[in-house]
Amino acid sequence: MTSLLTYLQETEPQFRKDKGLVVYDDEIVKLKAPGVTDEITQEDSTIVSLRTLIRDLRIQTKNLTQKVDELTVTAKEAVTRKNRVGALAALRSKKLAESTLEKRHATLSQLEEVFVKIEQAADQVELIRVMEASTRVLTGLNKEVGGVERVDDVVDNLREQMSQVDEVGNVIAEVGRDDIVVDETEVDDELEAMETQEKAKVEAKEQKEREEKEKKEAEETKRKLDALEEVERKAKENASKAAENEHVEEDLEDSIEQLRKVNLDAKDPILESN
Repeated sequence: MTSLLTYLQETEPQFRKDKGLVVYDDEIVKLKAPGVTDEITQEDSTIVSLRTLIRDLRIQTKNLTQKVDELTVTAKEAVTRKNRVGALAALRSKKLAESTLEKRHATLSQLEEVFVKIEQAADQVELIRVMEASTRVLTGLNKEVGGVERVDDVVDNLREQMSQVDEVGNVIAEVGRDDIVVDETEVDDELEAMETQEKAKVEAKEQKEREEKEKKEAEETKRKLDALEEVERKAKENASKAAENEHVEEDLEDSIEQLRKVNLDAKDPILESN
């Protein structure tokens, strides 16, 4: 702040030359704005003091929070070293710091709430100023318009001029209109030719669609027939395999039967000797 004030004092002639961009004293630097007084008021001093106090309280709360954390660590370390006296001293200091921190937080909260209200009031004042300026602008514009009667006159004149333009256009359009003769026969022939051409296009399109549809149906039928033939072929193969298996089983049964007979024939001499 001191450096800024020194700079402003050194460059004060330049600021005066530029129609005074700022107003300042030993503590406050105020930028000039339209509709705002050029003097540093009591409100300006109060707002600056409030800002400064809030800033200082934030610094204090930050330092106190850090101190509480440090004392907590100190107390834990003392307990670890079995230093009961040191731990108690650290905890007492911590409690004092916490109490002070709580008070600082409460004060800071109140000041911040007050500052918010001041900002809201300042915004409302600025809004009123803007509304007043807007009212003056609208008043001046309405005077330039000249009231409702003047607007009606302007609109009537505009309509009259537009009507004249339409009349001139109609007159120009009438020129040479009687010399234009349309041969209705040629028109009918051209229309008939266009209709015939369009009909041919439609028929060709429909024919193409029918051919494509028939082609797709033929391909689908062929695919189904091929699939059916494949199923029949597999069925025949399965039937043939089943028949072969049946013959094998019959041969096996015959072989077993023959073996049984051989065994019986081999036992007969023994039975006779007994």
